[in-house]
Formats: sequence, C-alpha cells, structure tokens
Amino acid sequence: TDGARVDVEMECDAQRGHGARWLYHWARLFGGTLRRGDEYADLKPVVCIVFLAAKTERFHARYSVREERDGSLLSHVLGIHVIGLPAVEHAHSEQEPPELERWARFLRLDAAGALDSLASESPIMAEAKHALELLSLEPSAQRIAEMRREAELLRRLDRAEQRAEAEAAVRRERADALRGSIAQASALLGLTLDDARRAQLESSNDQQLQALLDALLGMGAWPNDG
Repeated sequence: TDGARVDVEMECDAQRGHGARWLYHWARLFGGTLRRGDEYADLKPVVCIVFLAAKTERFHARYSVREERDGSLLSHVLGIHVIGLPAVEHAHSEQEPPELERWARFLRLDAAGALDSLASESPIMAEAKHALELLSLEPSAQRIAEMRREAELLRRLDRAEQRAEAEAAVRRERADALRGSIAQASALLGLTLDDARRAQLESSNDQQLQALLDALLGMGAWPNDG
C-alpha cells in the first residue's frame, strides 16, 4: 500500500556473493523508484527477502542502515531480510509470526508428510500445496524450468567463450609485437632471418617468442646456433 517494492530470492549457497550481491539487487530496484523531477521524499522503500538454504545463526536476520553507536535509523527505505531455512526451529524462540514459519517449512520441505501437515494448518498453505502439485504434474511447466536452466548455462558458456576469445586476441597481438621485436633485434645484431627462422617465428606462441627474444638479447646470437 505504501508503494514499496519487494524482491524475493531463493539462495542455496551462502558464499555466492552474500551481502554484496543482495545489496546490488536492492540498489537496482531502488534506483528505479525515482523518476526525473521527483523529490527524494518520493523514494519508495525496497525490501529484499532472501530465503537461504544454508546454515545461519538466526532464523530471521534483519539488516538496515543505522548509526553505529546509538543505533538510530538513517532511512526506512532499505531493508534486507535473510531467512535461514535450516534454522526454522528457532522461529518460535525468536518470536517470529507463524505465517513466516509456515512458509519457511514449506520451502524447506524435508519430509513427505510435512506438506500435508502444512496444508491442514492454513488455507494459504493448502493453496500452495495445490499449486505445487499442479506444477509437478504439468510437463510444460517442467520444460519451461528446464529451458530456463539451459538458457542460464548457455549464457555462462557464452561469457566464458567471450573471455577466452578476448584472451586469445590479446595473446595474438602480443605474439605479433614480439615477432617485430625479434626482427629488429636480429637486424641490430647482424643476424639473418632466413626461411627456417621465419617459419619458427610464425609457429611459436607468445611465451615461446618471449623466451626467444630474451635468449637473443642475452646471448647476442640466435639460440641453438653452433
């Protein structure tokens, strides 16, 4: 009702970017809440909720921006909540609402009978159980999920390929520069670049060419010359 934006994530690996990644997602959403001509007072709160399937000390950790000494709140527009699913047993002792505990149990779902138990506790959980069952029976939904995973894998492979191509281009440029340096050094030393030596230069990679140039400058002669 206050125009707040909410980002909900599921995370299995606590080491995957951790706080920096969550802050980045928060910042992207927050930056889109202000349009040209708006006042800063018009900025809407952005809340990130992370359901973390990794061990945490607390079931529900709340993060905000506060003064270090007196704890006064700088602004209400930032809120990051981390829900540690393995620590759901601590929900009652942390005085968390039963609705949050139920959703954590639903997402963790470590026993076959847990779903039926949850469905009997709340109409919302019954609806969630029904939706989950429909999803598991719907081949097209499963295929869409698989396609999303495949698309993400292809994106990662494409990024890796682009990095590899960039690295290869840099090495080719370095190799060409080294060939030029070897040719200049040979001319200064009065050494002839015959066909065999030119063929050696063309077939060598940047590391081999660097070693050849170092040897040429160090000995004043072509390596392996009698």
